[in-house]
Amino acid sequence: MSSLRKELGAGICADSGSVNARARSRRFMARGIMKAEGRRQKAERRMVAMRMRRPFLTSAFCLLPSALIFLTACATVPPAPAHFKILQLNDVYKIEGLEGGQSGGLARVRTLRKHLESDGSPVLVLHAGDALYPSLMSKYLEAKPMVDVMNLLDGDSTANDHNFIIVFGNHEFDKSDPTILLDRVKESQFQWISTNSVYCNPNCDQKFPGVPELYVEDVGGVKVGFMGLLYPLQNKYARTTDVIDAARDAANVLREQMGARVVIAITHEDMPDDVKLVQALPGINIVIGGHDHLFMQQRVENTWIAKADADAKSVIVWDVIVPPHGPVQTTPLRVVLDSTVPKDPAVDAVVQKWMGALSDKLGGNDTLGYTKNLLEGVEPAVRGRETALGNLLADVMSAQMQTDVAVINGGSIRINDNIPPGPITKYDMEGIFYYTNKLVACNVTGQQLLDMLRNSVSRVDAGDGRFLQVSGIKFKYHPQNGAFVVNANDVEVGGKPLDVNATYTLGIIDFMYTRGTEDGYMLFSDANRPPKVNTDREADLRAMVESYIRRVGTVDTDIEGRIVRQ
Repeated sequence: MSSLRKELGAGICADSGSVNARARSRRFMARGIMKAEGRRQKAERRMVAMRMRRPFLTSAFCLLPSALIFLTACATVPPAPAHFKILQLNDVYKIEGLEGGQSGGLARVRTLRKHLESDGSPVLVLHAGDALYPSLMSKYLEAKPMVDVMNLLDGDSTANDHNFIIVFGNHEFDKSDPTILLDRVKESQFQWISTNSVYCNPNCDQKFPGVPELYVEDVGGVKVGFMGLLYPLQNKYARTTDVIDAARDAANVLREQMGARVVIAITHEDMPDDVKLVQALPGINIVIGGHDHLFMQQRVENTWIAKADADAKSVIVWDVIVPPHGPVQTTPLRVVLDSTVPKDPAVDAVVQKWMGALSDKLGGNDTLGYTKNLLEGVEPAVRGRETALGNLLADVMSAQMQTDVAVINGGSIRINDNIPPGPITKYDMEGIFYYTNKLVACNVTGQQLLDMLRNSVSRVDAGDGRFLQVSGIKFKYHPQNGAFVVNANDVEVGGKPLDVNATYTLGIIDFMYTRGTEDGYMLFSDANRPPKVNTDREADLRAMVESYIRRVGTVDTDIEGRIVRQ
């Protein structure tokens, strides 16, 4: 990474303890290959000179009956390993980046791609899905900005970018009408693939137009095969088939029929499911993962799985060496795209054009009020710990619904950015409330509350959207035997110890009430869902939050120790 640092600045950070060692290893490997290649070339020149001086001896030498002498004189030089690089990203909803454009964003991805290509090595750009939605720009501009900017990642928005391959994420199907998705696929100057998705039009027996199941590309002198896999999904016009079954068939076709030496699975599913995939199909060489919004990597036998931070806050760079025989050699390397990485001017100009178009659609960016404290909305925070923003939302919910407790899942807080002390704007509200959330209330037992808290922290280190921001309740949790534990005596409701047999009123959003099982809240299954209470107070959460901010002028909500990890 030393050359990267010199060219792009020290801000391109490789977040791995063994980065320098790996970099030295790759340099030594490259030097070793070059030296070996030089020795072979010198030897070949000497042999040519010998043949020119002594053609008869050379011919006779090769005809001697001794097999050992024949092989020594006429052996061919084995082919050198193939080499290429991968630039991986996933779950990019903000093409402009985070923190007012100081972190992430696709203009920095373009800068890094140019750097990786500068030594002449082939570079694949692989995107693991959730590229169109749920983006604020896409909400108002039908995902046109996303495709327009991605078309420019090769520097030419009109040319086909055969080295940029992307798969469907679950949010590509957010719109009830498939027309927008189909139109954006047509406009893409890069390659969409999906191995296990089915287009229902109206029968579920077609593939999405322009989206092949598999793809093979000759990269750096080797055939690389790609499959695109999405976790189980079903809506009006899309279905997915079993991931592992589809992958098994795909791997066979890629290797046996399409001649792929390297097989790469680009997936959009949780890390545990990626691990199961590799365990079932060890022949997959690399897994480019998405859906989890935090950097993750895991090695299963000889196969690496990696996922980058959402919104291109970081990307993954792979240096891939493919010998003629034997395992593919590579290791994922996290590269942080912060403010020290310059934005590509051409890409940034297009991003700013679309930012202006969004501002026009929103009718400006009015200030609603102010905040005294930092309101953290980045996903690692709202999906992993107590935040002042989460407290603010849950407090408004509890006050409006007049409940003992209120909770909101971190996955419903979509801004993935922080609101620093100072103005709270209309744009901030648009980011927080990408989805419309209606408030509802119901009665639950203390035991059901305890079960909800346990589910909330069950995947806390994975950045899962089930993590709850809370009001009216405090609790502690701790790791134990590879899991996270919440004990009943570590929970307080209204300042009093939790009574597992008591009944409490709970304020939630309608998503959790109707679809909470998607995040493991089985209390809200069709068979168990408790009846609503306080229905006369149901209201739109965004409207209630904006009303509160305008009324108080300056919000002073802060972190209070409602959620404590021990």
